[in-house]
Amino acid sequence: MKIVIAPDSFKESMNAMEAALSIQSAIHHYDSTIETICTPLADGGEGTLETLVYAMQGIIKTYQVTGPLFEPIEAPIGYVGKIAIIECAKVCGLELLLENQKNPYHTTTYGLGELIIEAMHAGAKKLMICLGGSATNDGGIGMLTALGVRFYNQQKCDVKLTMQGLVEICDIDISHINPMIQEVQVIGVCDVKNPLCGKQGATYIYGGQKGVLLEDMPHIDQNMEKYARLVDQYYGCDYRFYSGAGAAGGLGYALLAFCQGTLQPGFDIVSKVVALETHIATCDKVIVGEGKIDRQTQYGKTPYGVLKIAQKYHKDVFAFAGKIEDRDILKKLGFKNVYSITPEDMALAYALKNGRSQLEKCVFKHMEEIIHEI
Repeated sequence: MKIVIAPDSFKESMNAMEAALSIQSAIHHYDSTIETICTPLADGGEGTLETLVYAMQGIIKTYQVTGPLFEPIEAPIGYVGKIAIIECAKVCGLELLLENQKNPYHTTTYGLGELIIEAMHAGAKKLMICLGGSATNDGGIGMLTALGVRFYNQQKCDVKLTMQGLVEICDIDISHINPMIQEVQVIGVCDVKNPLCGKQGATYIYGGQKGVLLEDMPHIDQNMEKYARLVDQYYGCDYRFYSGAGAAGGLGYALLAFCQGTLQPGFDIVSKVVALETHIATCDKVIVGEGKIDRQTQYGKTPYGVLKIAQKYHKDVFAFAGKIEDRDILKKLGFKNVYSITPEDMALAYALKNGRSQLEKCVFKHMEEIIHEI
């Protein structure tokens, strides 16, 4: 019996590797003769840096840069040869903020630009920038300012490097952009497919979780489009509707327009690095996991990506999550079964703190069903 263990991170509780090891421990506690293959995964969001560095046997270095609220923070870069892996969640992410600090009028991507410069000075020739989990909606102007681009308001003054500044942009000066950015390959690693603007764009779909008020969204979205049309005058190409342009509050768009970057699905990149399909082709069962699994899982999330590969080889997939919704839909999609690791009466704070033990207990509890399909 061989089981492939392929979880994503459980947000605010455990990273993908910790989840994989908890599942593995439960399996071996049930039957030590079962062969397990751990392939911790990510889709471009939180944890992608560690997952890629672990899979490719790279190293991680930290740098002091500007955090989302303009405060100094320590943020990592992963290096694998001439490849630098940067995760925006680690430098301008929601995970860095308290609930009452979430407000994209005041958050910036400037530190991400600083990390890019550090990576280029370190000799990187390929930048893989993981775009999930940002606390920003600034169209990337903070990052771009760190790279030398200038954004001016009506008074010809520099705008604030936040969403508030985005609204005020009337002119752009690209003449002093760091020339090194033209000499590296830039890949935006995405976990979403949204365009920059419109009802499916960055502001309307993800602005709420970052602190954008519902009544402000039309105004912000209109100015995001105004910004993009201004950029188009300089580069002669409209990137607004590219798949993933709306990732990380418009960082996807900024990488496309200003850095000649490409956007690639994070799951595709990570699954190839860990040889996921090869392992699934020769296994008997597959176990996946994530913090929350629901109907949205089918739109580019890691468990669904694993499921689609497993279905090619007629392998059953069992899913574990901290929270489960839309169970009927998930089973119609093809998951053999889905299990919640969190009892209904358990407080959220306790569940997050004890996620690893809860996951291990839950997997062990259901091993008989997984092995024998009871």
